[in-house]
Amino acid sequence: MPKPITPLAACDVFVTNEKNEVLLIKRADNGYWALPGGCQDLGETPKECSARECLEESGYSIEITDLLGVFSSQRYKYVHYPWKENEFCHLLFKAKLLGGHPKTSEETLQVGWFSEDKIPPLSDGHEVRIQLGFRSLRGEMKPYFE
Repeated sequence: MPKPITPLAACDVFVTNEKNEVLLIKRADNGYWALPGGCQDLGETPKECSARECLEESGYSIEITDLLGVFSSQRYKYVHYPWKENEFCHLLFKAKLLGGHPKTSEETLQVGWFSEDKIPPLSDGHEVRIQLGFRSLRGEMKPYFE
């Protein structure tokens, strides 16, 4: 029997600082900004994946506090994302900043904090997730799913 072909589970983190600025990373693979996150490894939970990816890509330690939404890559157009042959199920988590300092990696060119009105050009699919995160800060939303 052939190996099943299914969407990849990806976990993204919406974390803000004391100024309510969101943490974003500039991706090395396409040069666009995105929430920290990535694909879940076998043997780890989505919560563990989110914390690991945030630390690896940004240098910041976090604690997951809420599930904000579940998104499908079928709902946005691949323009800048380099892995166009894959389908993703994105889990968006809200997190509390625990500590750390900005640190790039082989996956990230820059790390930065951005206010809602100063969001830089984004990688595919991240705009709607970031908007949802800011709505959650204002208490204007309930969990979202597609």
